[in-house]
Amino acid sequence: MRGAAGRTSPPGARSRILSPVTEPARILVLGYRHLGDALFLTPMLRALKRRFPDADVAVTAGGAGAAALAGNPHVDRVWPLRGRGTRAKIELLPALRRERFDVGVMAQHSLPNALYLRMLGCHTRVGLATRGCGPLLTHRVAVPRPPTAWHEADRYLGLAEALGAVSDDRGLEFAIAAADRAEAAATIARLELAGRASTAGDGRPLLVALFPGSSAEWAFKRWPPERFAALGRRLVEERGAQVIVVGGRDDLPTMRQVSAMIGASHALDDAPGTLGRFAALVAECDVLVTNDSGPMHLATAVGTRVVDLAGPSDPRRTGPYGSGHIVVQKVPPGSPKAWARAADPALPMKLITVEDAAAAVDEALRAAAR
Repeated sequence: MRGAAGRTSPPGARSRILSPVTEPARILVLGYRHLGDALFLTPMLRALKRRFPDADVAVTAGGAGAAALAGNPHVDRVWPLRGRGTRAKIELLPALRRERFDVGVMAQHSLPNALYLRMLGCHTRVGLATRGCGPLLTHRVAVPRPPTAWHEADRYLGLAEALGAVSDDRGLEFAIAAADRAEAAATIARLELAGRASTAGDGRPLLVALFPGSSAEWAFKRWPPERFAALGRRLVEERGAQVIVVGGRDDLPTMRQVSAMIGASHALDDAPGTLGRFAALVAECDVLVTNDSGPMHLATAVGTRVVDLAGPSDPRRTGPYGSGHIVVQKVPPGSPKAWARAADPALPMKLITVEDAAAAVDEALRAAAR
């Protein structure tokens, strides 16, 4: 088990030689489709808006990434990507050129994206100086050594700092609408639970959320459902906790399996609907125990402690961002793609015991108390 996660930038990674930037009217950030990647952008977007409060800040994003940024107070417009890859960006090229962006921020790091910012006519173009991108950029950010110790959110903050922005320690950010908070409170009441956000007064029992799902591509990164259920029963019986099983529509079979094995009447066995409602539901919980996935980052963005069952991923780069979160990992951090080719890709998750996860929940609660 690793300790509480925090900012993971190596020494010197945050220092930059800043170049003067004329006050821009329009800033474009090339973003992502995936939930976690989009949430990693939010500290950078906040820093940019604080540095350039009068600038119009836009982000290209698709799918869950676009939904994650739709209500962000530091984003003036999300340009939706219809599909994947270069083709989706090419379809947006004429409309984006008409916007006449002054600054282009290459969050999604690749040579085609560096060329894309040049094609858009951005006078200021900032990104990493690797993969042949350097000659196409006006503001080049060096990659620290070792690069694996640089969290993705800190990498994006480095791009903002190259433009003169100053970061803060507020972490990831997700705006929950009032209607979604009300819906989550109604769900909590229907299940006869007491939530962190909707229940006033002391003496409320602990509310723990379990997320046993993941994208189908990374199914081997899932902790076994029977262990999620055993953890849930243990939390109920030994700690008097309330347990709720959460996930999206694609996770429903696994959610129902875990709920049935826990046997607690308050275990949720349906999906909450929109991303905003899911975020509001997770915000009601004290702790989320989760596979390495987008909902993990959503929990940190709404202030819920996370126990990350990391498996083969590298939490230094893509783990829960901020302090007080706990990472459980039994293999050296590395690339999930390498484990996908292993004889037993699920081995890193099988090595994590119920006792490991229960101890991590206790540590997350101690961190919260501190």
